[in-house]
Amino acid sequence: MEHSVSYLGLIPLFPLIGAVVLGVMHIDTCTRRKLPEKLYGVLACIGPVISFIYALVVFFQLKSMPADSRFLIHDAFTWFSVGDLHITMGFLADPLSSLMLLFVTFIGSLIHIYSVGYMAGDENFGKFFSYMNLFLGSMLILVLGSGPVVMFVGWEGVGLCSYLLISFYSKDTDNVLAGNKAFIVNRIGDLGFVLGMAFLFWAIGSGGFDYLSLRENAHQLAPGIGLTICLLLFVGACGKSAQIPLFVWLPDAMAGPTPVSALIHAATMVTAGVYMVARFSFIYAEVPLAGSIVAWTGILTALLAAIFAMFQRDIKKILAYSTVSQLGYMFAGVGVAAYSAGIFHVFTHAFFKALLFLGAGAVIYALHHEQDIWKMGGLKEKMPKTYWTMLIGALALAGCPPFAGFFSKDEILFSALATGHTGIWIIGVTVAGMTAYYSFRMIFLVFHGTPRNKESFNHAEDAPGVMTIPLIILAVGALFAGFLNLPALFGGNLNVSHWLAPSLADHHPHVGISVELLAVAASVIAFAIGITVSYRKFGQGADEPEYSGFTEFCYNKFYIDELYHAVLVRPYKAVGSVIWKFFEPNVTDIHVKIATWLYQKAGTAFKVFQVGYVRVYAIYMVIGLSIMSLLLSQSLN
Repeated sequence: MEHSVSYLGLIPLFPLIGAVVLGVMHIDTCTRRKLPEKLYGVLACIGPVISFIYALVVFFQLKSMPADSRFLIHDAFTWFSVGDLHITMGFLADPLSSLMLLFVTFIGSLIHIYSVGYMAGDENFGKFFSYMNLFLGSMLILVLGSGPVVMFVGWEGVGLCSYLLISFYSKDTDNVLAGNKAFIVNRIGDLGFVLGMAFLFWAIGSGGFDYLSLRENAHQLAPGIGLTICLLLFVGACGKSAQIPLFVWLPDAMAGPTPVSALIHAATMVTAGVYMVARFSFIYAEVPLAGSIVAWTGILTALLAAIFAMFQRDIKKILAYSTVSQLGYMFAGVGVAAYSAGIFHVFTHAFFKALLFLGAGAVIYALHHEQDIWKMGGLKEKMPKTYWTMLIGALALAGCPPFAGFFSKDEILFSALATGHTGIWIIGVTVAGMTAYYSFRMIFLVFHGTPRNKESFNHAEDAPGVMTIPLIILAVGALFAGFLNLPALFGGNLNVSHWLAPSLADHHPHVGISVELLAVAASVIAFAIGITVSYRKFGQGADEPEYSGFTEFCYNKFYIDELYHAVLVRPYKAVGSVIWKFFEPNVTDIHVKIATWLYQKAGTAFKVFQVGYVRVYAIYMVIGLSIMSLLLSQSLN
């Protein structure tokens, strides 16, 4: 039975309308009197907040329906039809998309509110919020799309907006290059997504190319075709969610304003890849090899990014590599067919990562855009609200019980252990200890010890209320969100997992309580070791390190960027230069030269008739009239 509701299309529409209105206002104010920032701020926040209200309506309407028929659809219009491919601009709300809608709109709204304070005084205030609204609207299309093609519209939309916002400070060449890097790397991933969609349509799309139809017909896929489709789609996910080997763009994405980093890392773009794999769980669950590849790629990415985060000195890059690492956990979860565990970590991560990025933004704001943690210190007393909220975020990120990150990450690690992926579990526990280490290395160096820059320290203070209130709200989420999916070991009944069950092809192995106790104990011990080592090295103050040998190798991220540049970028540019040097004179210029020569010769030929004497022009007129008269008389005869 289909449940059609027209208001589904309004959820992405409100931010998109806001993007257009704000964009037109910004263009208009470039030539006229500048409008008040408060007006821009209010208009920017209205769309996300209304979308959140509608997301709540969707959630409660789904909750009132029987579990086996929890879905709402809205087909706005027929987009195009080509042969057997019939694409409707349709929207689908089910338990999976409704959960995504809730935290995307809620956290997106908080980030917009925070941005009003953070971006105050910027000359492109209106343009910034136009892009932010467009970003959120694109993500909502991605989440609500009723099929892969509609999802791809939002997929490309968030890719465009990431480019616009990462390179927002376009007067700085490094920012522009960072935006280009993000855009190009994502295009590589998008090629995989497009090819995966093409194979999927060729294999089973004739029965309907929306998720509900594809799920019904997934049994028709041959194993080899299913594996090909899964791997191609995963290439797209690696691009959007920054997994090996396409992770290199995300740390450079820190070039944009800090609220952009929070939106990218917490509520929009980088979660899209995990969501896409979960959305196609009905295919991945039938191809265990594809799941194993996803899981191992994810956990190795988590390990690599954690190593890099341990040695970074830019507060935003620490958090950026942390995001890459946590995304690795999420892919490990969906790879071992614990799709609900992976999505639950997406949910909790949104709270504590948005909190940490916005908290870092408050620190940068207070220190006049200083981002080097080795030039901070002692800010606990000067910025108590920022300190306590960021401490909660760090505890959640590090997996300290009972904070949100502990429950969601532990569910992934338990699932890996219970399904026999012991190697993934061991690496995951190791990464948990490393996460605790680098999280509190950041906290200790920023907020504890003695100030390393007296001038910045003396002027530091907590940000205005418009920035600190979102921090407090997010801190509450980072503290309590994990209780929404408590396992039986802690007296819960996995509410989120049960809610997501109709949308996902979860695999729930039946194992003894001893396995779960082992997983929990290992996670807690790893956290304790990580924070203890971090405290001993940085808790009582520390001198700025001199990187050499292995530490320098890690600080420079194993020189992977340099390797890519040498192996991929330079040869590509060299080949392009050779081709251009051939085409410009021999192909492009030759057409221009031929056209110029022809016009020159034509001009020279007609020049003999332009003598400048009236009597000559009169003769031309008589000859012309005579010819016309002759032709006219012949036609009449």
